[in-house]
Amino acid sequence: MKIYHTAFILLILLSSIGWLTAQNYVGSNVCMGCHNNVNPNLNYNIWEEYSKSGHPYKLNAVSSAPPTYPANTSPGVPDPPHGTTWSDFSYVIGGYGWKARWVKTDGKIFTANDSAQYNLENGSWVAYHLGEDKAYNYGCFQCHTTGADPSGSWNGVPADSLGTFSEPGVRCEGCHGPGGNHIGNPTTVSPPIQGDSLTFANCGECHQRGGKTNAIPASGLYIKHHEQFNEMKASKHGDGSGPDLTCASCHDLHIPGRYPQAAGTGLNAIKTECASCHPGHDITITNATGTFTKNINCEDCHMPNASKSAIGMQVGNGWRGDVATHIWAINTDAVPRDSMFSGDFVRLDGDGLAAVTMDFSCLQCHTTQTVSWAALFAEDIHTNGIVGIEDPVTAALPAQYELLGNYPNPFNPSTTIEFNLPKASNIRLTIYNMVGQEVAVLMDNFMPAGNHKVKFKAEELPSGMYLYRLETAGKSFARKMLLMK
Repeated sequence: MKIYHTAFILLILLSSIGWLTAQNYVGSNVCMGCHNNVNPNLNYNIWEEYSKSGHPYKLNAVSSAPPTYPANTSPGVPDPPHGTTWSDFSYVIGGYGWKARWVKTDGKIFTANDSAQYNLENGSWVAYHLGEDKAYNYGCFQCHTTGADPSGSWNGVPADSLGTFSEPGVRCEGCHGPGGNHIGNPTTVSPPIQGDSLTFANCGECHQRGGKTNAIPASGLYIKHHEQFNEMKASKHGDGSGPDLTCASCHDLHIPGRYPQAAGTGLNAIKTECASCHPGHDITITNATGTFTKNINCEDCHMPNASKSAIGMQVGNGWRGDVATHIWAINTDAVPRDSMFSGDFVRLDGDGLAAVTMDFSCLQCHTTQTVSWAALFAEDIHTNGIVGIEDPVTAALPAQYELLGNYPNPFNPSTTIEFNLPKASNIRLTIYNMVGQEVAVLMDNFMPAGNHKVKFKAEELPSGMYLYRLETAGKSFARKMLLMK
């Protein structure tokens, strides 16, 4: 009775101000009136969980202060772009999960210098369309807002014709459609977007590039981000040849997925695991002495980070973006990643299907190996596993971050530097001379957990004492080494 009583009060309020028209956006706070409680069918509070997911934070209003994000999710953005203040901006685009960009009060995206985009993964600033006059208009915010409309101008200057929206961020009506009729009669009138249209087709309005086809756009030998619809259409899960998946087949779209630690107790954004439909495909890796065994999850191999939103990097012999692919198929031939692409698109086979190469799916973890090595195991891996190898992924994980002594030391002209990571981390390994000048950057990327070895060659450097420094996970370690020629 409490729900219906609340809805009745909202109905009276909205009717009194003339909001109940056929296609009216009523605002997410109105939705909260009925959905800020435990749903008996789902056993969780829809409003509470959705409010911690990434969709509401696609666009964030700012008013002389940075936007805030829910507890246990994004660390946020530390400062506005260099040379600016928060009062220069109306919105921050994103800042939850991958990157942030800034929208000025005049309706333009900030592009003036090399601090136009902040990458959350490694805390770096980079340029974005450097120096361009780039408007924040309907072409941008149709996927960042709720109730996006190409008419009007959100900055109050009609001549700019930027378009308008009812709310920043993808809120309730951004997915479910305008709620005017539903609020008017919530017991008998559902929100306008339901069923498959809600769980797949409507998701595809934003999670695609270039149309809802199996063409997957790419750039710089990575899949561009937010093409999950295109990827699924280029897979056997979405090509129409059989029962296809929708986004909601696997995802509970109300629960935070990028930051699972923010979800309520016992809740998981992934509601259906691969093994539910593909039993008996477990993979076991065992080392040469049989003293260590590790089971691999399906998504570890079949959903590698082959897409790039903000950060893409080489990881040993492998490659890694920052977004998981939804292609699922793996090319088990010993071919490099450039064979996966054709111009500005992912290469498709004669059936219109795509596959990721093993330097994405295997070498992100087996960083010291090659695709030729991976091909020895890949074809029969579900029946044979991987047995009798020594590789960083099979070793017992280190207990702590540690920078070990280099060997040999003294050295001429090369030495090996060794470090331990208890979990996958961004690392930077640099060499300095004794007056504090940086003379080499050996690594500046994301590395999996384990023991790592890097060779340093110093043919061009004079004899003397040098410092090697490891920075990772907010920690810094340094050791000395002696070059003697």
